[in-house]
Amino acid sequence: MVAHKYAYASIDKYRNNFENVFVVAGVKADAEKYREWLKPNREKYDYATQFDVFYDMKATMECLKKERDMGIDWTLPVLQENYQQHLMLLKPKPDDYVCIGEVKGRIETEEQIRRLPGNLKLHGLAKGKYIARNRMFESLDTSAWISAAVSKKTEVWRNNSGMSMFFGEKGKHMKAQLQFILEQYKDNLEKCNIKKQDVLDNNYDALLRLPIAVYFIPLCETFNIYDDNFS
Repeated sequence: MVAHKYAYASIDKYRNNFENVFVVAGVKADAEKYREWLKPNREKYDYATQFDVFYDMKATMECLKKERDMGIDWTLPVLQENYQQHLMLLKPKPDDYVCIGEVKGRIETEEQIRRLPGNLKLHGLAKGKYIARNRMFESLDTSAWISAAVSKKTEVWRNNSGMSMFFGEKGKHMKAQLQFILEQYKDNLEKCNIKKQDVLDNNYDALLRLPIAVYFIPLCETFNIYDDNFS
């Protein structure tokens, strides 16, 4: 997943190192610059989202229409504000690829995800925290894998659900829990070449890899998709 404003400098080096490259407009992007970039760089990416407006179904539909009028017929629609109503306006065909955008409120987001039809391929935009809830997406992007190092917080997979774990000053009252988690997932730590003491010392490199060991690996094992995602 590459945001348009970073694609200028980085997309060429990604092209040959990943199976698929997925471009999004990104936060506070310029719609016209995004569209101007999409056409001449078509061979550099596999998927691209339409330009969308957070929490605004009507404006997002207007953006999609403009792209289609420009001959940009390959961008993936993004659902905003109300997934079911948006789909009624889009009228997608079975197996179409559609992106899941923003609905205000986590409970409402979860409820609307539950109602999504099963005959579409869905990409969850920043929907990593919903992977274990209600349905499996065809694909998704998430910042969860860098959260421990960057924001000193990560999700830990326990008892078929996620729980929050904090580090550094934020996690000073969770050291006993952290010790227990690290012991529970010591095999995963070894797979990821993570030393327990480095995690306890808030080592950046260790924290950068930690979500893979304590969240993504056990989650994938629970849903029997480990072999599809790890080798």
